[in-house]
Amino acid sequence: MRWSREQTAEWRNAAAYASLQQADRSLFAWEWLRRDPRYRDAAAFAQKVKPQRGTGRSPGVWGLHAFENPEVGVPEARPLWRGDVHPLVLKGVAQPATASADTVEFGKLAEFASLQHGLGGEQHLLLSDGLRTIRLDLAGAGVLLAGPVELHYRLFGLRSAAGAVLALRRLLALCESGRFSRSLHPREARAARWILELRVHDALASGAGQREIAAVLLSQTAAESRWRINVPSVRLQVQRLVRSARSRLGNGYRAFLL
Repeated sequence: MRWSREQTAEWRNAAAYASLQQADRSLFAWEWLRRDPRYRDAAAFAQKVKPQRGTGRSPGVWGLHAFENPEVGVPEARPLWRGDVHPLVLKGVAQPATASADTVEFGKLAEFASLQHGLGGEQHLLLSDGLRTIRLDLAGAGVLLAGPVELHYRLFGLRSAAGAVLALRRLLALCESGRFSRSLHPREARAARWILELRVHDALASGAGQREIAAVLLSQTAAESRWRINVPSVRLQVQRLVRSARSRLGNGYRAFLL
């Protein structure tokens, strides 16, 4: 799905948002971040000038290891979220394979892999089919996709370990079957509501009013002249959606990463 200031008219087309029905939470976070004018300006600036760390134009300010093109949405986008904003990041060390057979070859998963090299040799790996994601931060082993490596995991605490353990279970299932596990990547129960909020945002960005939004997305009865009086429940519903959509911009996208 694509989005830009010039393409907001697609809010009327449910099919344009259909892929999000299967997307995980981190990709909903991306859909909101790429709509943020400040992020779009920062990403455009980064294409021309290398951003400085710690500045408002650094990808780290947005919770990313690298700028992702805001013109690219689900399922093509591959945002690399940082572990300090996204708890489902498995940390560890990748060591060159020894005689042990207990290794992983990420090269065999290259169709899913996006890799970003960080400071100090750490490698930030995203495995994604465009709808489901697994994130790893791995130290060691020079070229991660070049051959088999042994993985040593870094887990600590109880609540802190929960996200990493889930990421590990998802990784084990992917390595075993070559596919993302549907049971470990269940469909988000609130996906329909989140998609509706995105469509409301895009409708507002295109200049649509609440009556038009309500008529297209909620009920044709809102097309009537006295809809605010005749269908107060629809009026209240569209007002709530507008408030929710507006609250998602800014830092609201980070709620999807918790």
